[in-house]
Amino acid sequence: MRMRRTVAALGAGAAVLTVMAVAGPAQAAPIEGSEVNCSTTGGYGSGSWIWSSKTKITSVALKGKDTKADGYHPAIRLVTVTSAGNVRYWSWHHVYGGKDATETWNTSAEDSNGIKRASIEVGIFNGSSKVDSLGCGSAGPLNPQF
Repeated sequence: MRMRRTVAALGAGAAVLTVMAVAGPAQAAPIEGSEVNCSTTGGYGSGSWIWSSKTKITSVALKGKDTKADGYHPAIRLVTVTSAGNVRYWSWHHVYGGKDATETWNTSAEDSNGIKRASIEVGIFNGSSKVDSLGCGSAGPLNPQF
């Protein structure tokens, strides 16, 4: 009786190893990402994300805040760099509502050319025109999956 249980246990263990060998290694789990922030005259922005793969970041949270009652408003956007070094500027997200107004946007980003680095840019706008002299940026660390 004891011999049969041992043989059965060995058989089950071999079956598990066979399945693992056929299925191959599991996909790498998402890596907790980065948090960055910057401030400029009239605005503050922060961003956070999770590195999901070489080509995708998920749980992207962009937050912008207007810090000055000056008639201008801040906007924030994601900026990514591909594995080849090409920069991609994603769309601006504007904070309207005056001083102390805060907005948060939740999104994701994917680029088939890879995302080697992600960062944020905060700009100050007069209507739809960016005030070039005002703004800031903050780069996150390199994607650990490269």
